[in-house]
Amino acid sequence: MGGIIAAVVLIVVAIGFSAWWKGRLIGQGKIIQRAKDFVEYAEIFTTRPIANEEYVAALKALDLKKTGVSLEGNTKAVKFSGIYFSASIHCVEQTEANSVHRFEFDSWKTKYGRPSFENEMNMLLTAVEKMFVQLDPNAQVSTVKNEITTKRSIF
Repeated sequence: MGGIIAAVVLIVVAIGFSAWWKGRLIGQGKIIQRAKDFVEYAEIFTTRPIANEEYVAALKALDLKKTGVSLEGNTKAVKFSGIYFSASIHCVEQTEANSVHRFEFDSWKTKYGRPSFENEMNMLLTAVEKMFVQLDPNAQVSTVKNEITTKRSIF
C-alpha cells in the first residue's frame, strides 16, 4: 500500500515539476504556448528581401544550446539536427519583392503519442520566429499542415 502511495506522489511531483518548468520557459520568453500538434505544421515566413549575409548572421546568432540541435547547411536549405528531433528551413522564394522561407520539423521521437522533447522543439521554433521578426518586423507568418507518416512499434 505504501508503494502505491509513493508512486502516486512521485507522479504528481513529476507532473507538477513539468508544468512549473514549462511555465518558467514561457515566462522567460524562450517558448510560447502552442497547440499540442504544433510539430505537425510548417510555418511559412514572408519577409522583405533578405541578403544572404544578413540571413547567415541571423542563423549564427540563434541560441541553440538548450534545444539539443546543431546547425548546418546554406542559405537555401538549413538543417537543425539532434538526437531526438530534426527540423529544416528552406528558401521557397527569393525575389526583389520578398523572401519566403519554410520551417518544419522533419522527424521526432515520441512517447505516449507526444513529442519526447516538446519544450526543446518549441524553443527552436520560437527562436526561429524571433529571428525572422528581427530580420523584418513586418514579417508575415502562415501555417500549413504537413503530411505526417508514422512508424508504429509493437512494443
